[in-house]
Amino acid sequence: MAPEKNPHLVPLLRAAVAAALLGTAAALAWLLLPSASPLHAASRPPLADLLGAAPMHAVQLLSALLAGAAALRALSLLRRGGPPPRRLLLGAAGIQLLVPGLAFGSMATLSHAGYMVAFVVPVIVLTAAAALIHRGGAARWAVGMPLMAAILIGVLAGREVLAHLLGYLLPALLEEVVPLASTALFVGTGAIWAGIALRALHGAPTMDRIAGALRRHRRAWTILAACGPMPYALTRLTWLTPWPLFGGEMASADPATRVWGLALSGGCWLGALLTVGLIRPWGETFPRWFPVVGGRSVPVALAAVPGFAVAALLCFAAVPVVLSGAGLGPVLGFGFALIFPCWIWGPSLALAVAGYVAHRRAASAGSRPVPVASARMAG
Repeated sequence: MAPEKNPHLVPLLRAAVAAALLGTAAALAWLLLPSASPLHAASRPPLADLLGAAPMHAVQLLSALLAGAAALRALSLLRRGGPPPRRLLLGAAGIQLLVPGLAFGSMATLSHAGYMVAFVVPVIVLTAAAALIHRGGAARWAVGMPLMAAILIGVLAGREVLAHLLGYLLPALLEEVVPLASTALFVGTGAIWAGIALRALHGAPTMDRIAGALRRHRRAWTILAACGPMPYALTRLTWLTPWPLFGGEMASADPATRVWGLALSGGCWLGALLTVGLIRPWGETFPRWFPVVGGRSVPVALAAVPGFAVAALLCFAAVPVVLSGAGLGPVLGFGFALIFPCWIWGPSLALAVAGYVAHRRAASAGSRPVPVASARMAG
């Protein structure tokens, strides 16, 4: 396969080389300075208790070196006009998904991502309100103005609570810079290699059948994935009631904790909304009220890369989440698995994003995509 026939593989491979360099540097740093290793955190991967931090970072170093070598080999073949080494890339992708997922995934992986999203949610809501007011037409008065007014009133009325919240959250996040950075590195690497695996399989004899199945069932996978964050979102909303769950007395006594619970819940609702976009028209064409890009086609990578990154994060966290729940007993463990359903949320989101990519490719190639609504008949 000549490079021009697979143009999206080259940037992914270059990103994989960069991720391998970062992974190699991080592994060496943590081997030389064990005290800086994120594996010494309170919430650490189960394998860290069995093997220790040094052997796990040695495995991380080896996997990063192998991934970098595989990506460089593929780039070299593509430059010479040859086909990408499919088996080599699939093997490297498997290693890059298994090593972080099974060895370095923990409950901290999930919580770090939740904290980062919770900080981003107010910025996104404020930006959306401003965009609606600027270019929203009828939505300006129905959504944009009320939303902006609610934000301003909330900030003014709760400025002391917000200041208190930021006062203890920001220092805590600064102390977690290394674990946050390691989470971003592992999840980003997993997302890059998931994309490489899909591109490497492009043109394989079985891929047409797989792509057809993904397009037929993408609505079901997307709806299931969109429901994934809902149990946690609803749980955090209970912090606004006299009967808070998973927050206890702290949520009742501290208004700042309630605001933080609202932010965490907002991140879940945002994730569900973006997931639904995988099967909605605005997931393929930017709404006209969007600044600059309104009315233009949504780049596939803009949805696929974050989607696969979140799916990788959820899949990485699935094993430690299940193990953590198992230690609580059958009843509490079952409830824990429902509130944090990474075991089904991650795989369903990966399939939903893959179905979106297959649908967009079919549309751009001029072929007639299989309608989602007629999935049963087409099957």
